[in-house]
Amino acid sequence: MSARRDGLKLLAFFTVTSLVTAALFVVIGDLRFGSQRNYHALFTNASGIKPGEDVKVAGVVVGKVDSVDFAKNGLTDIGFNVEDDVAVLRSATAAIKYKNLIGDRYLELTVRPDSSGVLPNGATIPESRTHPALDLDALVNGFRPLLQGLDPDETNSLAASLVEVLNGRQQSVSAIVEQLGTLGNSVADRDEVIGRLIDNLNLVLKTINSRDKQFAGLVDGLQELVTGLNKDRGTLTDALQRIDDVSSQTAGVLADDRPAIAADIDGLQRTAADLNASTDTLQLVLAKLPEVYRRGAQVSGYGSFVNFFLCGLAIRYPEIGGGYTTTPMLTVPAERCK
Repeated sequence: MSARRDGLKLLAFFTVTSLVTAALFVVIGDLRFGSQRNYHALFTNASGIKPGEDVKVAGVVVGKVDSVDFAKNGLTDIGFNVEDDVAVLRSATAAIKYKNLIGDRYLELTVRPDSSGVLPNGATIPESRTHPALDLDALVNGFRPLLQGLDPDETNSLAASLVEVLNGRQQSVSAIVEQLGTLGNSVADRDEVIGRLIDNLNLVLKTINSRDKQFAGLVDGLQELVTGLNKDRGTLTDALQRIDDVSSQTAGVLADDRPAIAADIDGLQRTAADLNASTDTLQLVLAKLPEVYRRGAQVSGYGSFVNFFLCGLAIRYPEIGGGYTTTPMLTVPAERCK
């Protein structure tokens, strides 16, 4: 009985150990046992990606890369599989992206819902809808002319100066970084407004471009106007000075006579109010006045009712500064006026 009990314990131990080992193998190896669909994608550059890498949709692993082979026309054919419940549409795009800093990569599928339909099993995503990963060699080689033109001593001096300037100002630098982050968030929150602004500016520029001849004529006319004003700047300066003098004198006159002008305006307002209150009477008088004049002219035309003769006329009027002025006498060369 003791030997049988020990055998059962040993069997249970091996069974549990085998199940745990199998579970670890499945988890670590990311093995999938469900039904899958296979696809291909053509890339101009597939450096860094290899079979077994993840295939993701919206950051979720949905499959694995099966193969990386050389295709025609200098392209690379990447074969991959996805789970059967993931709908890869005909409009889907594929891109190779970096998984981490040590150079591992994965295949990212971008699937946006539309009416293009599901991509059939075994289909190929063309090169026009794929994007290779960033080529770090090309990026570093692009900086090579800049790095070759730098003097090591000057670079070290610049770095030392930056360290000296920023030393002890960590809080200020942190505040600047936070403000820049806030600014970036504000700009991101107003991306729709900025987009409309850019669209409106683009519309204005298109309108100006469509009327380039008129706009050029406007600019030429403004240039001629500015040139003419520049030539006559002396005359314009004198005119402005005289206008200023006249304005000052007028302001002085109005300042001296302001009480009288205010009284006249008040009287005019009262007169206007009285006339407005007697509108009916005034209209009646004005309507009958022409007939009164006509009858008076008829009566005065048949008698000598006014016995005087005008030999001369002179007008006396008050001056603005005070006093009076009389115009020259206008006389009639008649015998009775001599």
